[in-house]
Amino acid sequence: MTYQELEQLLAPLGIPFTFHHWEKPPTMPYGVYYDDGTENFEADDIAYAAIRIWRIELYVRQRDPALEERLEDILTAADLFWDMDADYIDSERFYQVSYEIEV
Repeated sequence: MTYQELEQLLAPLGIPFTFHHWEKPPTMPYGVYYDDGTENFEADDIAYAAIRIWRIELYVRQRDPALEERLEDILTAADLFWDMDADYIDSERFYQVSYEIEV
């Protein structure tokens, strides 16, 4: 999956996304996506299947279950396995909802 394909996949959410980080973040909610390495499958001492790890992060003032469910539905409809984690960032006073997908 390319950056462009992931951006197209996220477009129906209707919130701004960018690769990796915002120089000047827009009004919340917004998001970022980036590749976070690989977890390759080894066979015969080679990387038999390359599995790239992507992170999708939502930034929101308050948790938005409807937005999270829409993102989860998009990922599931694209046949992507995902895991979610959420943290409150005290110093910034917002939530970071992170999804990890493997492609």
